[in-house]
Amino acid sequence: MLPEGKPSETEDRLYYVFRPDQKTSNDVHVLIVAPASSGQLYPRAAHQLQMRTTVLTTGRDFYALPENVREFIDDIRMVDTLSFHELREAARRVHREHPIQAVVAGVEFVVPAVAAIATDLGVEGIDPADADAVRDKSAMRARMHAAGVRAPAFVIASSLEEAADAGETVGYPCVIKPSGMVGTIGVRRADSRRDLIDGYQRIAAETLPIAEQLPGSTVVVEEYLRGQEFSAEGYVRQGQATILAITEKWLGPEPYFQQEGHIVRPAAEVPGHEVVADYLDHVTKGLGLTTGAFHAEYRVTDEGPTLIEVGARMAGDHIAEMVETVTGLSLAQASLAALAGVPCPASVTPSAAVAGIHFVTEPSLVGRGYTELRGWEEALRLPGVHDAQISISAGQPIPDRQDLRSRIGHLMFTADTYGDAVRLRQTLADRISVVA
Repeated sequence: MLPEGKPSETEDRLYYVFRPDQKTSNDVHVLIVAPASSGQLYPRAAHQLQMRTTVLTTGRDFYALPENVREFIDDIRMVDTLSFHELREAARRVHREHPIQAVVAGVEFVVPAVAAIATDLGVEGIDPADADAVRDKSAMRARMHAAGVRAPAFVIASSLEEAADAGETVGYPCVIKPSGMVGTIGVRRADSRRDLIDGYQRIAAETLPIAEQLPGSTVVVEEYLRGQEFSAEGYVRQGQATILAITEKWLGPEPYFQQEGHIVRPAAEVPGHEVVADYLDHVTKGLGLTTGAFHAEYRVTDEGPTLIEVGARMAGDHIAEMVETVTGLSLAQASLAALAGVPCPASVTPSAAVAGIHFVTEPSLVGRGYTELRGWEEALRLPGVHDAQISISAGQPIPDRQDLRSRIGHLMFTADTYGDAVRLRQTLADRISVVA
């Protein structure tokens, strides 16, 4: 048995032993790997929990750290790339200098590396084999079917011919998507062999990276799920999943699935949440999600909730902030506490009953620019609207991609009831027009 508090190295592992019954937040040094999007909530959450924080990042573009994030970080270690090997070696160096008790993925793309780092250091984390299944949609589908958990029929395709033939197996309509991307990038409905060919060619030829990543040429062709789309936001602690909030999705016109808005409510306020919780308990156990945050997207079909995909991370699109707004509990804090094995912080009084976000899009103008956001200033003055940002300015080209990259701007809002939130989101959609 290792002496308490003493690091030890073996060929592949670095261990640092803490007695869980004696550990408190200010004993904890947390390593945050590549924080971006909602992952940038982790430094402040760790600071509030009195944890020491070290960040590994390239610091470039999508991974740039704003000053209001940097102020909560004790140590920033720059890496040249987010490669598996470089992140593991950097983590080992940090651990030798100041032992790490928790490690968290700050973005979807480093989940497997973080699982490997946690294993190396002997701290709480997902098994690396399970992390691979969570990251790769084809492996995720296979794991669900093997575990007897309801999931869409699917085919993995790594060539144009395989993708074109897949529709004969899963049936039409179906959906084609990259096996390892995010944000509905490359996702489209296919009603024919021709649609599958077009979809595969577009995915394989993608040249506009997101977070320095391109989708590659392996895709999943899967059964099209009919039903309203949602996501569940929560965390797992010692193998037990807790859903804090459920997000209802507003999607743009098919064949694409561009997300145009979200409305977030405490899970207990959403009809059918008990069934969802039971289903997602099977999902998380089937995938081996034993600790940390999760974001599970699903559709409510005639058979019940059916998984689209799950990430071992917090949701983007400001959903994680909205979870705290409506529940009074920081998902980032709860996730860090679970990973570190310290008590979960208590929730406070929520600041609103319902929260939402509306994204301004204009599919007819992708690949072009616009001159004016008519109604934008008036929308900012509507009761409940509290934050807004323009991502693509007038005169700039709108990327020819009907996914998160072509969203022109967003407005965040709160409401007293679900009905009020739905009406306010529709008002924003009606009042703001994109003028060519």
